[in-house]
Amino acid sequence: MNSLKTSSIALAIAGLLITSTSYADNTASAYTGNGTAVIGALASRAMLADDEGYTRVLSTELSNSGAPKDLVIGLSFETSLFTETVVKSKGGTKSSSTADAKIEMKVYVDGVLAQPGNVIFDKRTQTLWAKLGGSLNCEDTNDDGIISFDECDLTEEEIGLILDTTAAHTFNFLAYDIGSGSHTIEAFARLSYGGEVVVEDPESGSGSWDANATLGKGTLSVWEVHGSNAN
Repeated sequence: MNSLKTSSIALAIAGLLITSTSYADNTASAYTGNGTAVIGALASRAMLADDEGYTRVLSTELSNSGAPKDLVIGLSFETSLFTETVVKSKGGTKSSSTADAKIEMKVYVDGVLAQPGNVIFDKRTQTLWAKLGGSLNCEDTNDDGIISFDECDLTEEEIGLILDTTAAHTFNFLAYDIGSGSHTIEAFARLSYGGEVVVEDPESGSGSWDANATLGKGTLSVWEVHGSNAN
């Protein structure tokens, strides 16, 4: 059984890559500037992303004293995913197109990864397929030398769409046994996208995809708590 006793709460709002810092005990703040800053998947790759593709998007500092305490770190963001799939088909050829986009977040306290680690804030996979321009299968069933329309079968056409979405736009991260002193809390984001086109016959079908992911306004909120864990 877990129990948490909250000594004080700091709810923080500061700017994207612009930190508003308070050194009073149990207080920290970070928020996205004026709400107009948007980081796209392409932009994040150009913003000094680390080897894993993560970019720091919010940071703040918190000072405390006394016995080690725990931190509850709330991270919230507006997220936006864009996926587009287009297919073309004729002669009964099946064409499919897949686009995906994903936003992942993680938080560090003094360079140590807060639990539970990497979290998916938004994820979507979109697949569209089509099998169009069906062919006619005809046979002179009455042997009169003439094939009429009612002696023909038109193969069925198909159109399908699959959407798979995962989202958690607000998440609480945890950091345990934080000692006294000044501590740096940093939030990182990784924005990624991809796609694929599969065509049975390149001469009879084609496809395309497009995707992107963006971050809008966000807040970083820090609670210092006295925690005890008991089973």
